[in-house]
Amino acid sequence: MFYLMSVSTSAMDGTLLSYSNLAIFLSGALLMAMVAVLLTVKSNVIRLILLCTGLIGLAMVSTAIPWFVVLLALGFGFHLYQANLLKQKLPLLVSACATGLLALLFIGYLFFTLHLAWLLIPILLLSSSSFSMDNAPQIAPPLKPQTDPEVYVENSPLTSFPDKQQLRQKYNELINEDSFRAALIVLRLEGFAQVNQHIGRDFGDLLLSQSANRIKDLLNSDEVFYLDEQAKLAHLGGLNFAFICDLQSHNHLHQQLIKQIIGATLKPFNVANCTIEVKVRASYVHCEQQSSSFDELISHAYLALDSRPDKQIVAYHQQMTVEHLEQQARLTELANISFADEFELFFQPVIRNSDGQIEFLELLLRWQHPTQGTLSASRFINDIRIAGLGYSLATFVIERAGELAMALRMEGMSVPLSVNLFGPEMLNEEFVDFVYGVIGEHQLRPGDLILECPLHIFTSLDDKGRAMIARLNSLGLKVCVDGLGDNPVLLSKLPSLAVEYIKVSPALTADFSNQNNIRSLVGGMVEMHNQQQTKVIFEGVETLDQLKFVKSLKAYASQGYYFGHPLSSLGLMSWFKQWLEAQEL
Repeated sequence: MFYLMSVSTSAMDGTLLSYSNLAIFLSGALLMAMVAVLLTVKSNVIRLILLCTGLIGLAMVSTAIPWFVVLLALGFGFHLYQANLLKQKLPLLVSACATGLLALLFIGYLFFTLHLAWLLIPILLLSSSSFSMDNAPQIAPPLKPQTDPEVYVENSPLTSFPDKQQLRQKYNELINEDSFRAALIVLRLEGFAQVNQHIGRDFGDLLLSQSANRIKDLLNSDEVFYLDEQAKLAHLGGLNFAFICDLQSHNHLHQQLIKQIIGATLKPFNVANCTIEVKVRASYVHCEQQSSSFDELISHAYLALDSRPDKQIVAYHQQMTVEHLEQQARLTELANISFADEFELFFQPVIRNSDGQIEFLELLLRWQHPTQGTLSASRFINDIRIAGLGYSLATFVIERAGELAMALRMEGMSVPLSVNLFGPEMLNEEFVDFVYGVIGEHQLRPGDLILECPLHIFTSLDDKGRAMIARLNSLGLKVCVDGLGDNPVLLSKLPSLAVEYIKVSPALTADFSNQNNIRSLVGGMVEMHNQQQTKVIFEGVETLDQLKFVKSLKAYASQGYYFGHPLSSLGLMSWFKQWLEAQEL
């Protein structure tokens, strides 16, 4: 009997010892996890949640008070809420599993005498989800119109110019006068980044002061308002200046002054034995007695400059604000967008001029926006880049094009498909490798896919870019240059474009009022590319007269509303069958 009691006591001591070791082990692991979270996780909210949850767990085990689990449940619930806000599957799944495991272990404690130390395991699992939550990809914040840039130090030579506050005071005085009608002009100087980098900030400030003095000397008209006793030009900060011009006598005086200022700043400067050129861009806003406040006018002028970075002189109009607000809304929506649910590919045929047959079908990206309707790619592609989704969208389009090409071949239809790449995302190893994978997965043949991208990419290719183009050609993808005529281009660079197709912009053939000049200009480019075996396609063909004109230039193919408007790719199969049947009749 004594022997049995001894054995029983020894077994109980062993069990207690094992539970004690388990509690020590799990408590130590939890402390290490808490330290790792505090040192590596950047989000203060996540760190605070894990710290509180871990301390509650340790207090529960050390005091053997089981009802601390109520506080643990609150911590787990808040952690689940944070994971749900991120819209990331992995953190949400791990947090949900940890919460479920906590409930199961607590039931085991209540009904099966499970030790409280086991309840530390869900907290360890919760810690692992915090790292994935903290590293979840973030959408880039929306761009805002530029406000006040940096303010120069007191010893800057620009301190002699009136500042923004003095400009505001003058505007508030003028707005109260009868029949007030004027324009606020904002000037932005460019080209100082390299100056500051190569010859120093001090010389950059000196050059900026010289540029401002040149502008100041041109504002000698009586219609330009004085901001103080001697100065008419205000320094808004950074590279931005402004003045107010009276328009009661001369409606276009401000435009004349801007052109004079641009011409004066183009003259080279000599600074630190270096000859430096400075450029200026300008925007203007009309202001009257019923105008907005001064701060709104300045914001409008900045918005005009930022909205049209390719223009030297920009006039603000109300549509810019509407477009800016729409862009902000789109950027917010892009944070949680699903390409498969909201983006769709349309198609439009490219027709050969020789026999009227389809050369290929161009796939056009459209966003089925819930409030703004169907948006073409030109409306949102810049937003995609701002949000950091350019590469993801390009891969989505390529994948969808591969699926359509394979479906067409399975139906016995052979027609190439082209997709548009709107930026340099194609010129990297990762994208080319992805294209290679799509070709293999969908068993595509050479020529099934055509890549279209803007002309400016090809005219500025470096060695790496040319190597990427060569790799794409080696994969069997034909390349089409898009937009010849949209922007000025050096004619000497055109013959070096070793591509299959080149598209001519509708801008070159839209005006038939002077066909002889157009024929000599465009006809020469067509002949040059024909000699190089590059197929020239004319876009924007809407009438029979345009088609006849394009054919007379010996262009290879045409595209435009004359052959049909873009249609959804969901009806591609039936449309193509109808087209083939119509050709047979």
